[in-house]
This record gives sequence, C-alpha cells and structure tokens, in this order.
Amino acid sequence: KPLRVALFFFSLAPALLHATHNRAGEIHIEQIGPLTIKATIITWTDERSTAADRDTLTICWGDGFCQPVGRVNGNGKGVKLNDSLRYNRYETIHTYAAPARHRISMTDPNRIAKIINVNPPQSENIPFYVETIYTFLDPQFGGTNTTPFLLQEPIDNACIGRPFKHNPSAYDPDLDSLSYRLIEPRQGVGSVVPNYSYPNEVGPGPNNLLQMDERTGDILWLSPQIAGKYNLAFIVISWRNGVPIDTTIRDMQIQ
Repeated sequence: KPLRVALFFFSLAPALLHATHNRAGEIHIEQIGPLTIKATIITWTDERSTAADRDTLTICWGDGFCQPVGRVNGNGKGVKLNDSLRYNRYETIHTYAAPARHRISMTDPNRIAKIINVNPPQSENIPFYVETIYTFLDPQFGGTNTTPFLLQEPIDNACIGRPFKHNPSAYDPDLDSLSYRLIEPRQGVGSVVPNYSYPNEVGPGPNNLLQMDERTGDILWLSPQIAGKYNLAFIVISWRNGVPIDTTIRDMQIQ
C-alpha cells in the first residue's frame, strides 16, 4: 500500500507541473542610473491555481544574464482581486556593462486552461512570455528613458453580439510618442503560441471584425460571436524625435 500511495502522488506530479496559471502581463522598465534600470514584471494570474502560484519568476536581461526576481506586493503573496484573479508585481534592479538595446524577457510554463483561441483545447500547457526591448540613450542628447505605464488592467469583459472597446491607457513619463500594433501572443523569444486565432477568426464573418488604432491604442471588436476566454497581444512602441526606441508587449485576456 505505501508503494501504491507513492506511485499515486508521483503520477500527479505532471498535472501539478502543468497547472493552469497566467492570464495577462507585461514588463515595465525605469531607468534609475546611467546604466541601471529597475524592472517590474507584472502578471495577472488565476487565483485558484495554488499549485502553480509563483513567489519568484526568472527575468532575462538580454546581456547573457538571467536571475530570479521575487514578488513584492501583498507581502510577497500578490493581491487577490476576486475569486479568479490575482495581481502580482516582481521587482529587481540590474546594471549593464555598456549602453545598448536590450531584450528583457520573462517566460513562465503555464497559461490558464480553456483559452479558446490559443492551442485549443489545451492552452494550459502553452508557455506565457512577455518582453520589453529597452534602449539606453546618450544622456547628453537623448536624456533618460523609462517605458510607458499601462494604467488600464488587461482583464476585460465583452458581450456576445455587442461592440467591445478597450484601451490600455498608456502613459509615458518621458512624454515620448506612442504607437500600437496587434501581434500574436508569444511562448518564447521569436516564437508565437501554437494554433493561434485572432478573436475575430473565432466565428468569422461580416459581423466579426477586430482592429487596434495605431495612434490611440483603442481596441475595437465588432462583435464577439462565441463565448469564452480569449487572449490578445499587442506592442506599444515608444518614439523619441521620430525614432522608435522601445517596445513593450502586453498579453491580455478578454472574457
């Protein structure tokens, strides 16, 4: 009997490792020194996924180094927003050897289950990946650089047959110009999630259209046809003096 119990719990290990978890997220970068930044990984996760809850994530800096970064909000436990949603912030500081452009990224093994436009019917085993490409500017001519804050939460509700509108409410503290572009969600560097459909491709037809205004950031979906959970990703591009300097990926969810 002890052997059978041990084998039973061992058989559960893959299920625990592949528990449902991530719903949305992004990475924010603040320059705090000539070659030093503070990175904040922000995620919204399934509150019910206790087996996959992360008190630590791994950030990769784009200079050959990766490191663990601990959760800082809610006394290290995150903040429960409702019965199915937890808000998490992970913060750390990094100093680079030289000014350059860097891809700062985070990969986590699990999205939530039953996303109908990400590898259906098994979205829970698809990695969740976000990145920010950050540029150090010449301080004499370009000044310091901080990526935009996305003030609107990336979990939103839509109704079948009714227009859906969402705006990330991006604010750039450097007053850089911003533009926006829809992309496919990613599971790693340069790798999109498998079997992805844009929301307007689920129940396609003349009454199912999707667009994102490149200047305002307005996402307009006219109109959802099939109920479920959808993931949508977009890039926010920061421009200074007519030159693109940063890109921030936000991966969001529409219910």
